[in-house]
Amino acid sequence: MKDLAPPDLAASDAVADIRDLSVRLGERFEVAIERLSVAPGEVLVLDAPSGSGKSTVLGLVAGVVAPQARPVRHGVAGHDLAVASRPPGPAAVGFVLQTHALVPYLSMTDNICLPSRIARLRVAPDWAREVVVSLGLVDLMDRFPAQLSVGQRQRAAVARAMLARPRLLLLDEPVSALDPANVHAVEELILRLAGEAGSAVLLAGHQIAGSAFAACRRVRHRVEVAGALTRSVFRAEAV
Repeated sequence: MKDLAPPDLAASDAVADIRDLSVRLGERFEVAIERLSVAPGEVLVLDAPSGSGKSTVLGLVAGVVAPQARPVRHGVAGHDLAVASRPPGPAAVGFVLQTHALVPYLSMTDNICLPSRIARLRVAPDWAREVVVSLGLVDLMDRFPAQLSVGQRQRAAVARAMLARPRLLLLDEPVSALDPANVHAVEELILRLAGEAGSAVLLAGHQIAGSAFAACRRVRHRVEVAGALTRSVFRAEAV
């Protein structure tokens, strides 16, 4: 089994550096990443209007949404997804979907550990406990998804993505279903992961101004209209 360790990267090396990646959604709408670069330990925020394609951007970065053409450059957590046959594993990229995607017939323990077990990764027990305790899941580990609230399932999905200390963590509205008492704790855990493990975080959210991510760098967004085609374009230069 492979041991997990924080990435040994120079601060100037981007965990993800993507150029010219796009996908057409229907005949008249396109989501495009013109440039997106995020550094180790950085939290980069996608703070664009609803319907602009933030979730699609995360899917393109993760390699689970197929682009229209092979990109000029698409380096993500040490993988070139332009030539890779499949998306990178959980130690490279952790992905939290809005829909949680928990397996209904597995307990929370098995759901949270599943990606790491499939990839045969050895997770440090102290780190696993810190994630579970910080997310308030200790008393829920024997339950199944149907026995949990929406917010509890969302916290479990965050724990599953964090368990392998991924070099790149992708989060789609990670606190949208949480009650106010848990929002700040989850936001602080995300920031702590980025700092402790050197993970880069790309986060799609809303109401960022009042959150723990308020001071984080934002991805620039613009809309282009050419005839009948509307393009939603995202850009974040390297710092």
